[in-house]
Amino acid sequence: MDELKQNYYGSLCTEMYEILHEQAPQDELQFYLSYAEKGMRILEPLCGSGRFLVPFLERGFDISGMDLSEEMLAKLNKRRL
Repeated sequence: MDELKQNYYGSLCTEMYEILHEQAPQDELQFYLSYAEKGMRILEPLCGSGRFLVPFLERGFDISGMDLSEEMLAKLNKRRL
């Protein structure tokens, strides 16, 4: 129980995820945005490639994300440039 599990997400899964979930569904995004307020700090665990995180950033929110998948985080970093 104490051992850390390996990340088996991999690059192929990351590419498929990007194809299937390129953008956040607008109804879900609007739902989350309805709870956010400017000035609050937001943490998105399991942020993946940022399909929710990036729209929050674009709207000026102070949001940070974390994810175990290095491949997904690499996609997020490319997206934010």
